[in-house]
Amino acid sequence: MMVSCFPNAPRAMRLFPSRVLQRLVLRHASACRAAGLDTSNIAAEDDAQVRAWLAARGQYLPTGLVDDLERIDDLTDDRGASALADIATRAGLDAGSLGLDAMEVAIRTFLDHPEVFEAAHARRTVERLRRSVEYPACAAALVQAPSSAALRELEAHLGRHFEGRGRSAHCRITFGRDRQLLVFTIAHGGLEKAEEVLDGAPMLVRDSAEPVYLAERTVRYRPERRDVVVYDERVQHLRVRAGDAADLHVYRRSFGELLRGDGGWFGTEPVVSLQPLLEHGRAIEEPVGAVRAVRLVGLLLQHVAAPLGTMALDSEDIWPYLEARIRGGFDDAELLEATFRVFPADGGRSTVVRVRVPHKVEYGFCPDELFRPYLEARGFLVAGGGRPA
Repeated sequence: MMVSCFPNAPRAMRLFPSRVLQRLVLRHASACRAAGLDTSNIAAEDDAQVRAWLAARGQYLPTGLVDDLERIDDLTDDRGASALADIATRAGLDAGSLGLDAMEVAIRTFLDHPEVFEAAHARRTVERLRRSVEYPACAAALVQAPSSAALRELEAHLGRHFEGRGRSAHCRITFGRDRQLLVFTIAHGGLEKAEEVLDGAPMLVRDSAEPVYLAERTVRYRPERRDVVVYDERVQHLRVRAGDAADLHVYRRSFGELLRGDGGWFGTEPVVSLQPLLEHGRAIEEPVGAVRAVRLVGLLLQHVAAPLGTMALDSEDIWPYLEARIRGGFDDAELLEATFRVFPADGGRSTVVRVRVPHKVEYGFCPDELFRPYLEARGFLVAGGGRPA
């Protein structure tokens, strides 16, 4: 029996009415019993007992129950609540009658009006895919919804990919179908972060009106990221929203294997291209969005003549060399990697980002959501359509 951690359970327990909590738990009663969690003694009339039952098991709940809680939580922010209210109104329901709190409305809709809930959740998924990459299938074919065993195998495979990139082996896939869409949410660890915090009990310097200090320490944590993969049966396209090129590539291959048994079913063309350096020259340094300035500071080249091998260039003024090579035709070398120094518009410290063909982007300390729009706009990273711009 699969069990999972659900970090938002305490918030759910505070806000869900106890009778509604009981209904949600009992939907998964058999899974709870298989995991050794007895649901027979839960009395809905005893609010404290229901909450105590979940509080003791917040780190040990059946995966199906965790997935339900997470899907409900998706519709409790402002956008989710707005989508739910709009679709409920269109369906002739009064969303206000379902509860006073967004969490209560979401769970009551989930339990009593599943068609409204699914439509609202699908709208939220589409919103998250606005910056997705789309890969058309190479050939028409019918696919079957994946089995639980296949999804668990894919979780293990992707977990090894994330672990190899320093993000831990944690991976959990939630799957759902909305009409002709197969929707997959992949939860996994991000890069480790560190924050300076004040913690512990106040420390008095002396018995006088001196300042009070808290202990200073560094907290290290790994934020959770959620990527979205949607297969549209109508047009047989795979749409992927992920943080970087390496993840885009592994999803394209992995979901080709999952849905069709063919890692190349959604194509094998590069995700990353360095052609814009040759086509647009210094114009590629023009900033985009939250990037104040970009400087090309490094190149890695592969010479066509095998004895010469690779050559690395590292300079703050690399353009004279590159432009001379471009004028000469660039016939004897191939660009493998470009290194950029990135300056955020908010005045934060600069960082180095490396872009390597065919499928790799190393963001360094730069958040991918800050620099990825630049890469897409300048044609280094594939945007919608499945091919480099």
